[in-house]
Amino acid sequence: MKYDVVIIGGGASGLMLAANLDMSGRRGLILEKTGSPGTKLLMSGGGRCNITRGGSIKSFIKAYGESGPALRKCFYRHNNIELVKWLADNGIALADEKGNAVSPEDMGEAGRLFPSSMKASDILNLLLDKSKENGWEIQTDSDVYALTAPADDADSWTVEAAGKTISSSYVVVASGGITFPETGSDGSVLELLKDIGVEVTDVRSALAPVYVKDYPYEELSGISLSDVTVTAYSSDAANTCKGKAARMTGDLLFTHRGFSGPVILNISKYAEKGELLRIQYNRDFSDLPKRLQRAIERRAAGPSGDIKTKTLALLVDHDDFTVSSIDENGMVTSGGIALEEIDMSTMQLRRFPGLYAVGEAIDADGITGGYNLQMCWSTACTAADAIRS
Repeated sequence: MKYDVVIIGGGASGLMLAANLDMSGRRGLILEKTGSPGTKLLMSGGGRCNITRGGSIKSFIKAYGESGPALRKCFYRHNNIELVKWLADNGIALADEKGNAVSPEDMGEAGRLFPSSMKASDILNLLLDKSKENGWEIQTDSDVYALTAPADDADSWTVEAAGKTISSSYVVVASGGITFPETGSDGSVLELLKDIGVEVTDVRSALAPVYVKDYPYEELSGISLSDVTVTAYSSDAANTCKGKAARMTGDLLFTHRGFSGPVILNISKYAEKGELLRIQYNRDFSDLPKRLQRAIERRAAGPSGDIKTKTLALLVDHDDFTVSSIDENGMVTSGGIALEEIDMSTMQLRRFPGLYAVGEAIDADGITGGYNLQMCWSTACTAADAIRS
């Protein structure tokens, strides 16, 4: 079977590329591992799909940590304003978290943006409709199990999937990372890339709850606190805390198993098993929720039951824990195809002509708040530009 372009993965980035690349006169194929495309997209934003956010695209760069500077070319070319306009032109109105309508002209500092219906299915249906209009075929239940680079005298890649051998001039890896493998994002395509010599950095769950040893707050499940500072240290020395550290401030959520909430999700990629997680509540003991006060008092009690005021003060100032694990089903994957492999002005792999990578498959991920779907859009549209030309 011969195609001009094959996209591996029918998730957000793959469908965004197909929705923006007209295949008139050419053949395009999307290979989706599961029975239906866009499953993880439907889960995003708690089913509401936090598609992007307001603000200058320049302010986005820092949200991707060390990977941010490398993303500038594609982000400045295809920014959040473009995405919002494209959605509006195709009948999808957006709103902020409170449900207030947001237009491309008044995005300002609107923060997180969602379809006004608060239904991720509206975004998915649009992407599917536009992909179909552009002439793309979608084959579901198509697990890719082999990828072969062109021979010296050929210009076509070979993709083997679902018992079929497919040749294509261009192959786009849009297969995601390793989180939520039931959606098709299981890392198997990254292993195929390693087999042909592509450098892939270690992958791990990110934007995930963090679990700690001897977690003492099961009874506080559901309680949240704003403006809490959390630090992930590379040393387990609770007093000296020498070594590298990542520090963030935001909302913290207690769960029955461990810590969650935006500040924990954002710092989870830096939290390693066996290392120190420090929580600073940034308020006086008397300003903490009553249930948290009682839990801290129990921890500060001596053998006789008397509360040790110094211990209590230390727990409020820096509540230290040893990380036991990061939830495997984070919202995104940290790691992936090394950015040094990719020409970020085209998303083509430098050493593998005709092979492109977009979205979560690359070694870049952002904090929570619409940044990761914006990355899918910006990288997908950049690849579409290059393949179109």
